[in-house]
Amino acid sequence: MRTELTKRIFAACMLVFALTIGLVMVAVNGYAAQRDAEELRGRAAYLAVAMDRGGPEDSVMQAARGVDRITLIAPDGRVLYDSEQDAARMENHASREEVHQALLSGEGSSERISETLTRKTVYFARRLENGNVLRVSMVKDSVWVLALHLVRPMTAILVIMVALSVWLASRTSKRIMKPINAMDVENPDDRDIYDEMKPFIHRLIRQNQQIHRQMEELKAEHRKQDTMRREFTANVSHELKTPLTSISGFAEIIRDGMVQEKDIPHFADNIYQEAQRLIALVADILKLSRLEDADAQREERKEVSLLTVCEDVADRLSLNAAQAGIALTCTGEQVRIHAAPNLLGEVIYNVCDNAIKYNRPGGFVRITVNREEGGAVVRVTDNGIGIPAADRERVFERFYRVNKSHSKEVGGTGLGLSIVKHGMAVHGGSVSLRSAPGEGTEVTLTFPT
Repeated sequence: MRTELTKRIFAACMLVFALTIGLVMVAVNGYAAQRDAEELRGRAAYLAVAMDRGGPEDSVMQAARGVDRITLIAPDGRVLYDSEQDAARMENHASREEVHQALLSGEGSSERISETLTRKTVYFARRLENGNVLRVSMVKDSVWVLALHLVRPMTAILVIMVALSVWLASRTSKRIMKPINAMDVENPDDRDIYDEMKPFIHRLIRQNQQIHRQMEELKAEHRKQDTMRREFTANVSHELKTPLTSISGFAEIIRDGMVQEKDIPHFADNIYQEAQRLIALVADILKLSRLEDADAQREERKEVSLLTVCEDVADRLSLNAAQAGIALTCTGEQVRIHAAPNLLGEVIYNVCDNAIKYNRPGGFVRITVNREEGGAVVRVTDNGIGIPAADRERVFERFYRVNKSHSKEVGGTGLGLSIVKHGMAVHGGSVSLRSAPGEGTEVTLTFPT
């Protein structure tokens, strides 16, 4: 940073130097032009007085000193006399700027630059009492020639200025950077810093405080995640151990011939049921793991009809509902949302499957789809066994079961509502639950539109 600062200070010094030289040259040229014009005006005035009074020739020549050329022009523009050329051969001068001004107002002036830009001629014209116009002129070097004459001294000055600018830039940048380099970024203090830097220091302090807060939050989140991971591992181990123990026990009894032949189908059926329970459990664990690893976030989203998805779920569960003696219906309005179709269907399926499993014969499960102020809403309502108040906040936790014995009977894994919660989070939606024991449950899924 110091090197960059040195370069910028040096560039600023050189720019100021170049601008100063340029402005001085312009000012000097302007002053010289003004001085030349005044001198020429004075000479012309002396000559005009001498000629108007018809003074001695030596008086006229004395007044003409300091001018390079004298021209006498008639009112019609004819050249009557010229100190350098044959007047008879010169063109009409009535259109010359200085002559035209003199004929109109009594005086006129102009400048003309040579084609090489190295010389300029200054003209001043004055109307005499007899109507003729007296024009005097002098030739001067242009500003470019003056600059050329100053090349050597200007080069010496330039070398001195470059060396001085480098030294000043280096010294200044070092002094500027000294308190900045000495600053402790972890614990910045605004007591020994420039006033201009204090807003930056205050912002740095706030950012450090925010970073520390975020680090503490991340540590707390990490500890929470670590605790959840250990709990999940323990729960999975426990959930897998139970059916595996049952399968192993039944298989051992059959292997040792401790079962009568007529009871073998019964034991085989138990082994099959426990194996199915294992398969369902592993499938739900994989689904939940996929959601937590954000794979679902990468699933392609597209516009889907929420009512159509609910109708498809109802068709898939119609046989299960009929076998359990449950009346399953699906109604509502067409609402379209952007969603991952497979995940969306799985979320609604798990809610409806729970409503059927934890119901009673002759009960109902009603799926309704509506557009409300908060977004697109799916409500799954049943009149089943309900959920006690103490358990309502925990039903979305992994492996949490309100009635473990009933869950085992219906083949629940304890992961269905946890999958629902994570699936709604992926879609940016929310899930809420209302329930009362013996009266039923209503689960509300709200999706952004």
